[in-house]
Amino acid sequence: MAARLAFRWTVLSAALLVAGCTSSRELPSPFESGGGSGGIRVTALNNNFNEATVRAIYRGERRLGIVPGNGRASFSLPWPATDDLRIRIDILAGDRFTTNRVSVSPGETVFLTIENPVYRSRLRR
Repeated sequence: MAARLAFRWTVLSAALLVAGCTSSRELPSPFESGGGSGGIRVTALNNNFNEATVRAIYRGERRLGIVPGNGRASFSLPWPATDDLRIRIDILAGDRFTTNRVSVSPGETVFLTIENPVYRSRLRR
């Protein structure tokens, strides 16, 4: 009986030791990459009174999010290689505009300025 109890304690101790030594680090989400290898960051400044929904246009289209009126927002985007980027801006209850094209490489940050009127908006590196 004592030998069996000692064996159980040994197994339990070994299991806890192994569990404590393993890494519990989670893998990063591919949708949260940006500002580093394999992704870019889009920083937006909205000088318009109305909120704007912004979408990245490159090899298709992807919704980035909302920039509040007279506010700022920052978005991360997976970006595996150098490619051209344009941003489509949809002003709430207003106009729609697509920016100029900018060549972007992984790890870079691009800056979007949303103006009033929206056709004066621009994208730059």
